Amino acid sequence: MTERREISIKLSECLLEEMKQYCKNNNQKQNNFLNQAIKFYLKEMKKEEVRNHLRDGYKKMAGLNQQLADEGLSSDCYSYLCYEQRLVECEKIESKKG
Repeated sequence: MTERREISIKLSECLLEEMKQYCKNNNQKQNNFLNQAIKFYLKEMKKEEVRNHLRDGYKKMAGLNQQLADEGLSSDCYSYLCYEQRLVECEKIESKKG
């Protein structure tokens, strides 16, 4: 079992009353409620930190991503043009045969 230590915190009267009422309505000890609340908050803060890192990474990579997309589009257009030219050549050959 993990070691427990006692701490002292100060809460506004309004927040303290809201917590007490919640614990009473949900048959939960205040100590357990505070432990769960802190765990939840820390977990959410870690998620937010990851989101911020991802957002920063996407911003840093935006220029390269745009460049790659433009190159891909250019390559696709060139491939499509070559394909159309071959079709025209095949149609010319077929029309000479027929």
